[in-house]
Amino acid sequence: MYCMIETAFDNIDEAKQVVSKLLDKKLVASCQVIESNSKWNWKFKLEESKEFLVLMKTKKSLQEKIYNVIKEIHSYDCFEFAVFDLTSCNKEYLNWIEEETNE
Repeated sequence: MYCMIETAFDNIDEAKQVVSKLLDKKLVASCQVIESNSKWNWKFKLEESKEFLVLMKTKKSLQEKIYNVIKEIHSYDCFEFAVFDLTSCNKEYLNWIEEETNE
């Protein structure tokens, strides 16, 4: 029912724009932006850069809407959109996500 979505940006302004839009539309309950030194393979070449990971807490049912907001802003040709099931014995935490997001 709940999930955490992870994506990464090389541009902090893009990350902030996405976070603001998602929170304003109540598609996510919260976002964390974490600076990262990243390495990855892209088109058979090793890449390395500072990136900004964005971790979003939300409902699984909102994934597609969130993806569309990110796609509209993101400058990467192929951006990360990893979805992890979010479970917790803390019912208040899950209720908070429920209450802070729209359907």
